[in-house]
Amino acid sequence: MTTEDLSVLRERAIENLARCGIEGAQVYLIDIIPLIQMIWADGRVQPGEVVFLSDYIEKHVSHINGLAGYEMLTIDDAQRFVGRFLNTRPDPELLKTLQALIPTVRLSTSDPEANKALRQSLLAACMDVAAIDKIDTSTGLPSRFDPAEKVCFFEILESLEEKSIES
Repeated sequence: MTTEDLSVLRERAIENLARCGIEGAQVYLIDIIPLIQMIWADGRVQPGEVVFLSDYIEKHVSHINGLAGYEMLTIDDAQRFVGRFLNTRPDPELLKTLQALIPTVRLSTSDPEANKALRQSLLAACMDVAAIDKIDTSTGLPSRFDPAEKVCFFEILESLEEKSIES
């Protein structure tokens, strides 16, 4: 695929994000969508997942601002972005649509090592969300990695693998 083709694909993806109300610097927050998918995979938002997500957001915003060389995003910006997906369960199809745009928008830079590192970071964070201790509501006992979270993780893995741009 040529650089021109990638530019056209990226521009279309950004237009699709804008139709979903994600514009400007918020584009750099779509990496958080797979974590939100993992959080909702079992049908509920758990307190430990929210704490993990908050920590992730701080690191993510700091990283993006460091790359930009200025404060492009604030923690409050990111928390508002995430809030609209955590306060009420979003349509799973919307999340899948947004997640499908990640490879084109965020994993197609001219630096294949940075693309690979971001992909690995996203997948590791998804696993971390799934591994957060939870209580099985049917038994009242601690449980880990809900079956629905496993399915969600493998869907995210497949999506990021199939569409990531390799050099």
